[in-house]
Amino acid sequence: MSSDLIDSGALLQVGAHSDTLWHKSTIYRFPSIVRSFAIESANISIANAFGGPIYLAVPPEDPLGSAWINFDGAVKAPKYEHGETSSSDWQLIRDYPAPWAEVSSDQFIMSVPSSEIRTLDNPEDLMDFWDQALEMEHDLYGFTPWPRIERAVFDVQISAGWMHSGYPFMAHLASASGAVDLSHMESEGDWGMFHELGHNHQWMPSTLPGTTETGCNFASVYLMEELVGISGHSATTSEQRHQRMTNYFGSGADIDDWSVWVALDTYLIIKEEWGWTPIRDALTVYYDLPNSEVPHTDLEEFNAWVVHLSSASGYNLAPYHEAWGFPLTNETHESLFHLPVWVDDPVRGNYAVFDPIIRNMSAHYVMSTSANLFWDVYDNGTDTQITVYYGDSDHGESESSWPFSEYQGTAQVGSSSTLLEDLSPSTTYHARIKASNSNGQIWFGPITWTTSDP
Repeated sequence: MSSDLIDSGALLQVGAHSDTLWHKSTIYRFPSIVRSFAIESANISIANAFGGPIYLAVPPEDPLGSAWINFDGAVKAPKYEHGETSSSDWQLIRDYPAPWAEVSSDQFIMSVPSSEIRTLDNPEDLMDFWDQALEMEHDLYGFTPWPRIERAVFDVQISAGWMHSGYPFMAHLASASGAVDLSHMESEGDWGMFHELGHNHQWMPSTLPGTTETGCNFASVYLMEELVGISGHSATTSEQRHQRMTNYFGSGADIDDWSVWVALDTYLIIKEEWGWTPIRDALTVYYDLPNSEVPHTDLEEFNAWVVHLSSASGYNLAPYHEAWGFPLTNETHESLFHLPVWVDDPVRGNYAVFDPIIRNMSAHYVMSTSANLFWDVYDNGTDTQITVYYGDSDHGESESSWPFSEYQGTAQVGSSSTLLEDLSPSTTYHARIKASNSNGQIWFGPITWTTSDP
């Protein structure tokens, strides 16, 4: 082999994965089936009782450039390289005798039993599909260019779950035939494979508490809908989502119960309003955050996400997320007051009652016996009724103590005003606004003004 490889840190590896089963009570294959060998001289012997593909494992921080290796005693294995292997060559290569094969591109590599590709006639079209799938995932999570080629290996038994993420991500043999069947992938897709690739795209500061198994499903939903053209999972039907949300909000919207599918509902409502762009743009922010702004605690993560997603959408999404139980701080609310509130979200009034927000109360055009009271309804809440209370003393939140009141009707977002008449000259007045709905009452104010002399 090339002298450059000696003591370079590169290894020769026999076996496609290091997914061990030592923790399993029942095993269907040997727990560890990979061996690695340091390159200490130009001629070395390597072996593995279980066989397997031979790889040159190169340290990522120290690319070696070109190198050559001659093997003696190895068996040819089928390998399709997208854009390099011709159709005519593939007709020969797919019958190479080794029991494991690879189909690969610049985006994705799959290691499958050779029996799964012996009759594969369209590897070009198959890998075009997978290239598009990977490019869509990279774009969805906003991390481009993606720094590596993703890998998947299928085996008779894996360390956890039906599939699990990692490098490579692991899947059972039962999934291999579908993954290399273009007609299957184009018509049915593979939620699980898209899901595991989604895991490999998750960035922990933007992965909120309880959503490790949620953010990866962004990829599954996106690819099943946009690439395959189907919904892809029974849990995402409108009936299932409605039932989950009814149960969640009916139980008090406890953030400790916000995970997996119910959490996905929170994101899907955003996607259905604005598409994936705000979610992608919010995720992208995290990749370049200075260390001082990277969220670390659960509270910081919830608040940071709402700020970044609101900025990306152009709407204040704090009330929306607070309805789901997000523990938002006053600082977060105040930082978003420059944006309009999203008052048309489908949670509002259908699953949860939203509180109103009234700002900028003031009195203008004050005369000896009249004054105009102005205010802004920033968030109209859910079926909120507005009443103005006023008098020559501030009676706080005691309705019965105020001598005068003016009912203003149902709150609407925007500026409002009312004319208060029959006031006494040279008198200081106080006013508050009561906003009430089925959640109860919220009082705003007080403000004061003094009428002029007669």
